Amino acid sequence: MHGYKIKVEENAAPEDVQALWRNLYEFNVAQTGQQGQFLSVFLRDDKGQIVGGAHGWTAFGWLHIDVLWLRENIRRKGLGRQVLQATEAEAKKRGCKFAELETFSFQALEFYQKNGYVVFGELDQIAGEHRWYFLKKNLS
Repeated sequence: MHGYKIKVEENAAPEDVQALWRNLYEFNVAQTGQQGQFLSVFLRDDKGQIVGGAHGWTAFGWLHIDVLWLRENIRRKGLGRQVLQATEAEAKKRGCKFAELETFSFQALEFYQKNGYVVFGELDQIAGEHRWYFLKKNLS
């Protein structure tokens, strides 16, 4: 490799990581002609504090949910479903026809399945006996 060095960096500078994402994003736009857009939905208490929410992106007719989280003491009250529905509704407004996300076996597989998501792939032996599930949903 003339003039190139490969180096593992445990604490990479945020701007260096952003350079990777920016360049991949620009390549994707050049190939598809479509730009992605972040999507964030927050659940806040009466003091404005975040107690839950979802974050991901929309592109290529798909919603990708990176994270959906609720504070433990407010779970199982229908709020997670409402956050998920609000996220999906915004994705539909943006033209998305499908959604996809990932969850571990110790997280929320049943929650997503109850909300219409189906497993299309999984990995085993995650931190021992756990599984990593990949799910999708038809939004139309």
